[in-house]
Amino acid sequence: MDFSRPDNARKINRLKVLSALRHEELSKAEISRKVKINKVSIGEIIDIMVEEGLLEEVGKAPYSSGRPAMRLAIKANSGRVLSIDAKRKAISVAVSDTVGRILRFERFPRTENLYPDLERTIKKMRGSDSMKIYGIAIVNEDLDISSIIDAPKIVLKRAEAESRSEIERMDEAENTLFISWSDGIEAVYYHDKTLMPLPQFPHIRSQREGECSCGGRGCLEAAASGMELLRKSGRKSYRELISTPDGLETVREGIRPMAAALAMAVQSLSADRVVITGELSALPDSMFEHLQKLLSSALPPNRNVTVSKAKAGDNGAREGAAILALDEFFYHKTLLDKLSAIEHLASDFQSGI
Repeated sequence: MDFSRPDNARKINRLKVLSALRHEELSKAEISRKVKINKVSIGEIIDIMVEEGLLEEVGKAPYSSGRPAMRLAIKANSGRVLSIDAKRKAISVAVSDTVGRILRFERFPRTENLYPDLERTIKKMRGSDSMKIYGIAIVNEDLDISSIIDAPKIVLKRAEAESRSEIERMDEAENTLFISWSDGIEAVYYHDKTLMPLPQFPHIRSQREGECSCGGRGCLEAAASGMELLRKSGRKSYRELISTPDGLETVREGIRPMAAALAMAVQSLSADRVVITGELSALPDSMFEHLQKLLSSALPPNRNVTVSKAKAGDNGAREGAAILALDEFFYHKTLLDKLSAIEHLASDFQSGI
């Protein structure tokens, strides 16, 4: 994008206004200071966005002196994003507003009628044909929905979506290792406000035996993935696996290689904490205490790395997918981050002259 063109500059300024209002209500003057754009230009941009239905006035902001200013907020009902969580046995579809609140969702079994079922559910989720759909995030699988709905899409790894949901709930997420423990095992590391996929984590050698789909032996995936634990225990569901004595005993065996892999990962990344997401985040507290104990014993005495379970529970993937869809298609966070990096480089260059 040519940032020097007036039309593109106006688009960028509009996105900066949306970004400023994403998590708080502000007056025009506060937005002007936050995005570093003069008050006259900000006033013109905001007036247009209010007229378009993207922003709304939500009340007065009292100050110590002078006339109270109107606070502005993003109008949640200005559009929607869809999130689709494609699991092995079931599909769930959720619709969210522009501030990331899930308005409704529906889950249905995965059958040979996958696409007719998806079409029916998406139509129901969308509601009125006039409702703007900014984009769609699909977790775990690249489903071809182009014939069902005309909207841009992104395809996410499960760990990406689940970790994004957790980050929204955390006071401090920097240097956190997120492990999605479900049918498979995925990992992402949150550092410098960026999610970094760790595709090699499930293939860390954490035991001597066990053939992995990657062709290696002793991989964590082959020892402790949800599918492997179900196979070893003879259980048909995660609910049975984590609620029966023999199922939990199988999980307990899988915790040892998980702790070994975590010890290697947190040391190499200098991670401060570990958060477990996915179906197996519903394990009893006693299993997390066991994992914490094994991890602590594998780390140097001065390393204090905590292990905790996801707060979002079963909602994590669809919540995180909705947030990432908004990042991509409504707030255009990637574009703004790139622009910010360019501005910083330009500023550094000017300072060096």
